[in-house]
Amino acid sequence: MTIDPNDSVNPTPENEESSEDFAAMLEAHEMQGEGGEISDVKIGAKVTGKIIQIGDHEAFVDCGFRNELPISMEELKDDDGQMTHSVGDEITAHVQKGNDGPKLTMAINLRESGRKALTDAFEAGTPVQGKVGDTNKGGFSIDLGGVRAFCPFSQIDVRRAEDPSIFVGKSFQFKILEISDDMRNVVVSRRALLQADRDEEGQTTRQNLELGATLEGVVTRLVPFGAFVDIGGVEGLVHISQISFQRVGDPSEVLNEGQTIKVKVMEIQNLGQGRSERISLSIKALANDPWPSTAESLAPGTDVEGLVTRLVDFGVFVELLPGIEGLIHISELANRRIINPREVLNEEEKIMVRVLDVDLDRRRISLSRRQASDYDGD
Repeated sequence: MTIDPNDSVNPTPENEESSEDFAAMLEAHEMQGEGGEISDVKIGAKVTGKIIQIGDHEAFVDCGFRNELPISMEELKDDDGQMTHSVGDEITAHVQKGNDGPKLTMAINLRESGRKALTDAFEAGTPVQGKVGDTNKGGFSIDLGGVRAFCPFSQIDVRRAEDPSIFVGKSFQFKILEISDDMRNVVVSRRALLQADRDEEGQTTRQNLELGATLEGVVTRLVPFGAFVDIGGVEGLVHISQISFQRVGDPSEVLNEGQTIKVKVMEIQNLGQGRSERISLSIKALANDPWPSTAESLAPGTDVEGLVTRLVDFGVFVELLPGIEGLIHISELANRRIINPREVLNEEEKIMVRVLDVDLDRRRISLSRRQASDYDGD
C-alpha cells in the first residue's frame, strides 16, 4: 500500500489509546524520585531536610522528595522576628497539608489554621504550638490558639520539675494525646515529643558508643553515690569515687545539675536493654593524677598538716594534699591503747602528722599522730 505524503493521517482509536498510555507512563515517570522509587509524601510524617532557598514569605527545603517542600518564614524566626536559620541549614519538621500541596511545619499554629487543624494534628501526630497558662490541680492549662487544653505535670518535661511555675507563660510544641468530639477536653504532652527526640538521639549514641571514648555530657541528677550524666539521649553514671582524685563527700560539692562536663566511658553493660543497661563514666580519668609528682614531695620523717577525712576501725585517713591521702594506723594515734579512733579525733579536724613511709607503687602513705612534733601525749 502506498501513502500519499499529501494525505492526512487521522489517529485511530489504537493511536489514541497508545497516546494515553504514553501520557500515563510519562506522568508516572515524573512522579518517581531518585532510584526510580515513587515518592511518598505522607501527611504528618516527620522529615529532615536542608534549606536550599529563602524567599520573602517561604523557604524551600530539600527532604529527598521529587520537589522541595515550602515552610513559612515565620517558623524560621525567633520571638523577636530574627531569622534563626539560613541556606544550607538542616531542619526537622512535619509534613502538613497545604492549599497548594504538601508543606512543612515545625508545629501547627491553630490560631492561623483553624480548629479543623486540631483534629488533623491529632490524627497525624503533628505537633501543635501552645502557650502554658496557669497551673491547676494535676497540671497546666494550655492555650492552643483559642482552644483550651490540659497538660499533666508529668507530661511537661522528660524529668519531674521541682518548680512547675518555670514553664508558665512560655510557648512550646505539644503532641495531642486525647481530644473529645466537642473539643472541650483536649489533653496534650510536651514530654512525648521530647522523649521521641531523645530516643532517636539515644539510638545514634548507642551505635557509636565505645569503651575509652571521651564524651561531653550534661549532669541530670545528683545522688549520694554519684552523678547521672546525659551523653546524648543516654544516661551514664559517674560514681562518687570517679568524680575527682580529691575526696568528695557529696557530689553536690563539685557538680551542679545542668552542668556540662567531659567524661570517659569506663564500662558498658547490657547496652540498649532497658533498665539493665549500665554505662559507667569517669571525670577523674581525664584529670591529671597528682600521685606521681605530688606524693614524692612527702619525705619520710617530715611533719605535715592534714585534714581528717574518714574514721575507720583500724585507723584514720588524712588528706595531706589535694588528691593525696595517708593512713594513721590505730596504733599510731596515741601513746596509750585506743579502742576506737573517735576517742581522740573527729572528721574534718586539722592535725599535724609525721610521714613514716611513702609507697608510690602501691599508692600508700603511712602516717603517725603520736610521733608528730606537736603531739602532747593525750
